[in-house]
Amino acid sequence: MADLEFERRMNPWLFDSSGNLTEQAKKQFPDLAAAAAGNTAPVTLPPAGGGQSVKANPGIIRQAGNNAAVLRETLRTECGRPWEHVNSAVASLMGLELCAGLNNAWSVWSGQTQTLGEALGTIGKNLQATAKNYEANEAAIHSQFAQKHD
Repeated sequence: MADLEFERRMNPWLFDSSGNLTEQAKKQFPDLAAAAAGNTAPVTLPPAGGGQSVKANPGIIRQAGNNAAVLRETLRTECGRPWEHVNSAVASLMGLELCAGLNNAWSVWSGQTQTLGEALGTIGKNLQATAKNYEANEAAIHSQFAQKHD
């Protein structure tokens, strides 16, 4: 289960003034929403001493993959917006040393946001694939079980 107290300390913007998860946070982080509601998280492990089992919720994992894809596009849009201001600043500072520094800073910014966007895309695809694999494995197990007991 997610540690909500840890999240409150590390990510206070996910919570409203009453200490509850915001609606946006619930959509972005289904594991936290599940923990706050006392429901099952996307993946749960039995308590120590229990049998070796993992219970996954492919729907929640798939939603997390969708959220990563949406975040990737938002990142691309929002982090690209400063360019028009940087571009005009560079033009107005042409010939000054500051101009080269500003160009370099924008280059680093662009590279890092592109790398982050690619990572979010990969994470989203991996989450989608994981959800699909869980569903396929579960269906195969049920099919095999049904064949053995017919």
